[in-house]
Amino acid sequence: MNFIKKFSQLKKINIIILLVLPLIYGCSGAQIATSSAGAAVAASEDEKSLGDAFDDITIGLGIKDRIFMYEAVLLTKINVNVENGKVLLTGILADQNQRVEVVRLAWKQVGVKEVINEIEIEESFNIKSYAEDKIIQVQLISKVLADKNIKKLKYNLEVQNKVIFILGVTSNEEELERVFEHARSIKGVNDIISYVDIITPGKK
Repeated sequence: MNFIKKFSQLKKINIIILLVLPLIYGCSGAQIATSSAGAAVAASEDEKSLGDAFDDITIGLGIKDRIFMYEAVLLTKINVNVENGKVLLTGILADQNQRVEVVRLAWKQVGVKEVINEIEIEESFNIKSYAEDKIIQVQLISKVLADKNIKKLKYNLEVQNKVIFILGVTSNEEELERVFEHARSIKGVNDIISYVDIITPGKK
């Protein structure tokens, strides 16, 4: 399957999921759209300062710019999430050389403290799995947004091969456990991996 045909299918899947799931789970499209960048801004109102949030946004944009200059089409295949200088890379790439290069480019960005590489190689990719991952991701975001005991969406929530990756920073372990409970309640999830930093209130 060539790239153009595959990318066209992915766009159709994303559109269908964004239109249908808000009706099922009672969240607006605007709420569903609050994931990677939105989570960083929401988090800035709690454990992260506005300065921290904008630093993370700057780091993320810098990494994406480096990837664009290397090979622009890769930005349609990977996700870059940043929390307190910790970078999470997820997605599907064509070969190992691309995977290594993206990690190298991430490390070159000023302010990066850690790079977590969860990028996979394309041989294991298929449209059905991609759609299932997106459905799991939107379900989880919906559950977190609807939970009154979770003040706001301050976590980046990514799904790859039915594995949920949680990235963020919090001082509320009970709240984080509720996020885990919601993740565990979703049918089809194979594993949950947390890269959340637990901090003491008032400390950085």
